[in-house]
Amino acid sequence: MKPVTRLFLISTLWTLSSYMASNFIGAWFWDIGTGLIPIIIFYSILFVVMVTSFGLASVIRGRIRSLTLMSLGILLNIGYLGLLLALKTNAREYYALLALVDGLSSTFYWLALFVLASTWVENRQADWYNGWTGTLEAILGLIIPPLGGWIIATLPGISGYRTVFALAFLSLLGCLALLSFGNRPQALPAPRDHREPLPMIPGWRRLLWSFWALGMRDGIYFFVPGLVLYIVTHSTVLLGFFFAMQAAIEGVIFWLLARWSSKISRRTSLRIATLISILALFVLHRPLNAVTLFGLGVLIALAYPSYKVALESSALTAINRYSAHEGDRIQLTGVKEVWINSGRLLSLLILLAIVELIPHFHVGNFRWILGLWAILPVMILMTYRYVDHEVSS
Repeated sequence: MKPVTRLFLISTLWTLSSYMASNFIGAWFWDIGTGLIPIIIFYSILFVVMVTSFGLASVIRGRIRSLTLMSLGILLNIGYLGLLLALKTNAREYYALLALVDGLSSTFYWLALFVLASTWVENRQADWYNGWTGTLEAILGLIIPPLGGWIIATLPGISGYRTVFALAFLSLLGCLALLSFGNRPQALPAPRDHREPLPMIPGWRRLLWSFWALGMRDGIYFFVPGLVLYIVTHSTVLLGFFFAMQAAIEGVIFWLLARWSSKISRRTSLRIATLISILALFVLHRPLNAVTLFGLGVLIALAYPSYKVALESSALTAINRYSAHEGDRIQLTGVKEVWINSGRLLSLLILLAIVELIPHFHVGNFRWILGLWAILPVMILMTYRYVDHEVSS
């Protein structure tokens, strides 16, 4: 099997597992009685772990192969799902441990995936690669979340959640099998001296600020709209269709961006996405119900692909152009992920402070919080425009 084919299949199974389990974690914790603050703390710990471990992983600079990191990430995610299955409702007492394991698994997997992609994807294919990868994710997202929501709603008690987690667990075993039975990696080359400076990349620091701003946006939009929808409706079926709707919209936009990559600049697509994001201010004038949240979900899904393709393609192009050694690519990727996850963490810490400081905080207060976050993408546009030609052209 060709390495790219292996990576494609592993990525597909990981995405399937993520859509089957991760989308319902907030609803799971809510149903087993953790309350709102522990859920926010769970995601905050997850991003603390990711910031820390991405920073540490970037220091190794080629001393551990990307395939080894990916194996560790998949094994840890298998352990995470195994804990959810074993602990059952007692998981509410161990949410910090679960967040730790989940954060480590995500760090190792995504770091390895990005480095492997930067090795195997040519510069001229960057937009195509990110666009079609997003399309594949959207197809799975269209099918898996409604199926998971239906399973949870149909089976009694927590049996539905445990079934969904078990299916995700089996999907990850498939990832591990693909890694175990594939061709053995070649011997690791001698690592560069860790004291050697990283390659100087024009505009890299400003691109990192763009990733930080994207993280600030994602920190809230990552899970809060879906969680609030579940709190308002108490329906995992609606929650599944919410994620499926977003996946379908994102799939179409990813496909259009891939098809029109030579006709529309990344800066232009970011301007359109930012205008769409700001429309959330008007949607959130309505009462916070299922219709309003689905409207917000549509705007989030319409805007997200432009941010992902523009920033990730710029980073991929820059890393390919200025770093030939795998160790440099690991470190540059780790630095990039530290910035985006720092933004996500700060976003969640702000949310946690708001929830703690407002007396008698109730779900209706999320309306103005989600509206405020609609203007954050302006920061992405302000920082990214200065690196568009330096890094991406």
